[in-house]
Amino acid sequence: MTADDPDREFKTLLRAARSGDDPAWDAIYRWLAPQVLGFLRASRLPDPEDVLGDVFLEVARRIGDFRGDRRGFRAWVFTIARSRRVDEIRRRARRREERFDTGEQAVVPSSIDVEQDVLRSLVLDDLIVHLDQLTDDQAEVIVLRALGGWTSPEVAEITGRTVGSVEQLHHRATRALRRILDEA
Repeated sequence: MTADDPDREFKTLLRAARSGDDPAWDAIYRWLAPQVLGFLRASRLPDPEDVLGDVFLEVARRIGDFRGDRRGFRAWVFTIARSRRVDEIRRRARRREERFDTGEQAVVPSSIDVEQDVLRSLVLDDLIVHLDQLTDDQAEVIVLRALGGWTSPEVAEITGRTVGSVEQLHHRATRALRRILDEA
């Protein structure tokens, strides 16, 4: 999507995707899949790519129901990703699967510049190593804020929490991570 009029371009893209246009679906996937995959990888799911596929299948099934703008669509997709993540965690808990490290690093795409990408990647790699030491709710808020670049009100909308709850979780998680890093 270009910077000229992203909302108008998005509406055209959405209309084309709803009618089954493959290039439109490809554009949506290229736009959001790296961010969603980063979120899923940071959640340390064993098969984040499989869950990503489930997310986009759900998006394809429900795209006709979506109402909103470009930013709302992105939040809607992340809400679906969060739901699929929770489903996967519950499925694993029922099967009593053990968490394991895939050895993969979270990829955080950015169009700003290579230096910022590298710095952000180093920070996130360090952060992801310690996510297991946080509560699931704290880790989720940290990942959405760090990987998704979401604000507290946006994270509240995605997770179904209040803004105050998100800010409290973020504050506690940040304090816990600071303590963890100081002890390392």
